[in-house]
Amino acid sequence: MELVLGMKDSYPSEVKRKREMEFVLRHLFEEWGYEEVEPPTIEYYSTLENTLGDEAKERVYKFVDRNGKLVSLRPEFTTSIMRMYSKKELRESAPHRVYYVGKIFRYPSSPLRVEGELTQLGLENLGKNGIDTDAEIIALALSALLALQELGIEDFMLDIGHVGIFQGLLSSLPLSPPEKLFLKTLLKKKDFVALENFTSISSHPLFPFLLHLPFLRGKREILEETKNNYPLSPPLVEALNYLREIWDIISDFHLEEHVFINLGLVRDFDYYTGVVFEGFSPRSGYPLLTGGRYDELLEKSENSLPACGFALFLERLMEVQRVNPKEKHSFFITITYPPFLRSSIFILAEELRKEGIPIIMEEKGEDIQVLQEKELIYQGKDEEKIKTIILERFKSWES
Repeated sequence: MELVLGMKDSYPSEVKRKREMEFVLRHLFEEWGYEEVEPPTIEYYSTLENTLGDEAKERVYKFVDRNGKLVSLRPEFTTSIMRMYSKKELRESAPHRVYYVGKIFRYPSSPLRVEGELTQLGLENLGKNGIDTDAEIIALALSALLALQELGIEDFMLDIGHVGIFQGLLSSLPLSPPEKLFLKTLLKKKDFVALENFTSISSHPLFPFLLHLPFLRGKREILEETKNNYPLSPPLVEALNYLREIWDIISDFHLEEHVFINLGLVRDFDYYTGVVFEGFSPRSGYPLLTGGRYDELLEKSENSLPACGFALFLERLMEVQRVNPKEKHSFFITITYPPFLRSSIFILAEELRKEGIPIIMEEKGEDIQVLQEKELIYQGKDEEKIKTIILERFKSWES
């Protein structure tokens, strides 16, 4: 029996690690005042198509339902949650702070990366905009990665950018819409050779900035260096100043150690309108966490709602997870018993289970005098300790 391409079986140890991450992150998000929501797995494709970039549209699992309408397995949560909160009464009662956990579905991005099903755990702050909200979301994203250190997630970093940088650059360049789309693709793919060839066809003063954009990454000082080294338009300067303010707030929170400014950061989805960010590990070539601001996602439906959020990819986090020295391995105590002790052993097993001891019962078809010979069979962790407990219970029953 074959597994569908892109899908993945998760065995007990993997599921346990994933649930541990979920537990830590749920607790963290609720401490910050976020409540859980659960959108559906399937959406009308028309709900999604205006928010997806051309590349993302090619990766959507879509099909026709029995009513002849085109539907899709959700490729991400943000659009679904924005649809949920687009209702008039919910928009008027904003802000809302919500989080979610569940599967997303996308066709694999390449033959080398076969992941069509991923678990996302993320959150959205709906109904508020402003630098304080953006900084809080970024701080919470950093706090989430820091909280996972106890589970072996190490060596991570968070890149922060702003869509206004690339958009401001495009608006200043004499390019056609197809050329702008091609340029965005080159930046996302980090195709530096093609980018250099593209910029060599013109002497426009901003082309050197475009060529250097993928390499403009660093701490706070990269912002002033960029303003001093390139002839930037007012929208570009405004975006850089916004990132400087974000950095200062993150510094006030004492969270700047793992943070970098990345002026060449370009996201897959077209709905982002302001700050964007991604979490990485040197042990993975794919983001562990993605997020940003998207105030105009519902603009076309006249139900616009400002929002900012992020999502973590749990399977990718597991790929970079180191062995946790505090990890408690699953264990079970197996009691093998003859049929005539079935009732007594069940009562005993239930008592032990209530004390937090996992018990497996295995009936053995031999009439051995277990009560007299004390020959119950034990398998598992702390065998002697559990054997002592069980024998003490038998003594109490015998008396």
